[in-house]
Amino acid sequence: MTETLSSDLVRKITENVTVPLVFRNFISDWPLCRWDMEKWCSALGNKEVPFRCLRKHLVSDEPCWERKCEVKSMTFKEFITQSPTSEQWMYFDYKHLPQWFDEHAEFLKEVSWHKFGYPDKGAADSTLWIGSSGAHTPAHQDTYGYNIVAQLYGKKRWILFPPESGGMKPTRVPYEESSIYSELNFYCPNNMEAFNGLSRGRTVELCAGDALVVPRGWWHYVQNVDSVNITLNMWLPHEKDNSTRVSEALTKIMVAQVCKDLPQDTAKLLVNPNEDDLSDTPLAVLFLQLESVTKSYLDSRRKLRRIKRQRTCDDEANPPDIETLDLQAVLKDHKNLEVPPTVSAEELINLLKRNVRDFANTGVSFDEDEIDGTRSLCLTKAIIDAFSDNNVIELVKQNLFSRLK
Repeated sequence: MTETLSSDLVRKITENVTVPLVFRNFISDWPLCRWDMEKWCSALGNKEVPFRCLRKHLVSDEPCWERKCEVKSMTFKEFITQSPTSEQWMYFDYKHLPQWFDEHAEFLKEVSWHKFGYPDKGAADSTLWIGSSGAHTPAHQDTYGYNIVAQLYGKKRWILFPPESGGMKPTRVPYEESSIYSELNFYCPNNMEAFNGLSRGRTVELCAGDALVVPRGWWHYVQNVDSVNITLNMWLPHEKDNSTRVSEALTKIMVAQVCKDLPQDTAKLLVNPNEDDLSDTPLAVLFLQLESVTKSYLDSRRKLRRIKRQRTCDDEANPPDIETLDLQAVLKDHKNLEVPPTVSAEELINLLKRNVRDFANTGVSFDEDEIDGTRSLCLTKAIIDAFSDNNVIELVKQNLFSRLK
């Protein structure tokens, strides 16, 4: 008999699971999952919001970087009217709810993460994603925390790879704090050979009412399937974030220094649009940020050592967490839980070919002037990627800590 998932168990799962986990129909009782288009139009009102847009039939070896997109302002009603027939995909993505909607809006009042064991989390902790078919986020890793995703409307496809996966071609160009992008284009790639060596991938489609936990560091490419897609998510902190913030602060200083010595238009080719002010940020400010996160990390390490020293031989057992339990038994007891199935390199390539057939069947490939400008900065990009390589940054960080002790 399938047991009911308690909020305490769900929280333990989200905090400890090391593979992506799907909760089928878990949030189907959320009022937001039962709203129709008329209700969404009423709730989101006539406020114009920015959608980033790009031609659906763009085929390229490079991902569809945000810098390539144009931004169009439109209401939600205008979006759902244009979405089915538009030659562009459109995405109002990565938007922190309180920054875009009145705190008294009905929509915000309905957002609660209580079912996941976080009764104190709501709209203020949530990010909204509204997009059309083909709208996507390039493959990347989130360097901070882990992610809980709630699918409210439409279908969304996820392709995920473990943190240590080879062949993902990580890059910090375009630079964005907390995001390590892959150079692979999972949308409509011009060359499929780059995907031949990929293994251990997983894929899943989320429907309205489903939820997904993305563990720390997992690579993910996310694409909307239906013409209207609405998703909420929440990032939660991880115990390793203090250390990662030092790595990110070191990387930011290095990228900022490179950008400061380049013409502004050139420097912008190295960063995502939300980092356009990086080259104008005084280095003194960046060093203060580094000092702050370094102090926080070292303080947390000292505190942990004190706790270990003060620990007595108390025989009281620690309560078990999800890692000490049998995950397979948990999955067996809760039929609405599933680990996304693995996808072979051949299956992945077939999926990408289907994408090309669906969106790029016009036979149009990219134009020379659409090639990302960073190709003309090949050496600069290579230097940034070389210095920001995880092994290099880790060595610098440990050297820094030893000197500061």
